[in-house]
Amino acid sequence: MASEVKTNKISPATGTDVTLGDASDTFTIPASSTLDVNGIIDLTGATKTGFPTAGFIGYTVYTGNATWLKSANSPTKVVVEVVGGGGSSGSGTASYINGGSGGSAGYARKYIDVSSVTSSAIVVGAGGVKNAGTSAGASSWTDTGGGGSSTVVGGAGGNGVNATGAHGAGGAGGAASGGDLNMPGGNGVVGDADPVGKITMSSALSSMGGGHLISHVSYGAATVGPAYGGGAGAGRTAGVAIDGADGGVGVVIVWEYA
Repeated sequence: MASEVKTNKISPATGTDVTLGDASDTFTIPASSTLDVNGIIDLTGATKTGFPTAGFIGYTVYTGNATWLKSANSPTKVVVEVVGGGGSSGSGTASYINGGSGGSAGYARKYIDVSSVTSSAIVVGAGGVKNAGTSAGASSWTDTGGGGSSTVVGGAGGNGVNATGAHGAGGAGGAASGGDLNMPGGNGVVGDADPVGKITMSSALSSMGGGHLISHVSYGAATVGPAYGGGAGAGRTAGVAIDGADGGVGVVIVWEYA
């Protein structure tokens, strides 16, 4: 037989503890009712169901164009890192004249509340093509579904210039925009104008990669842009024509949190 107890306060008769019911009993709070807790809920040893999971969920590294879908893991927040494609290096002539090295890509990082975002378009920029070929591409994250409005861009590094009658100029470092942190990539350098062993930093001084030249104390082939967004290194000619090298591909990394 159902019964109802109405009271404004329950307090222990002795001590400080009150027990509600017995093992396996169920207490129901009706729909639209509110359980207002201003103290501490101690769930030690309890079986917890229906509570949202908080904290880090996982991450995805995108090296090609894709669509990010919130429905995959249902995060409420993400941190997005975006790096563009790195610039290529230019060719050198048979007259010991060298092409310029490629510029490195820009780097942007942004925290985004995706509570109202359902999808985002991810674009990953290709590296520049050697010998002043096709330019490198920018990488980006753009909210496309739901109520989001974030666009985060890692700009591409510029291609190094082919040598002609003079050493080729280095490519410009890529820009970055839309992030909480926006850092430009490092500039490439003019062929044969770099100190021995110098390294041009890339990807906004991140760990993504860097542009570089071969040391001037030796000759050698150009080197592909290292890691993500790295500018290509220019080779040093040895009395023969020499190709440049392609820049490093961009990347978008999405870190998800509940």
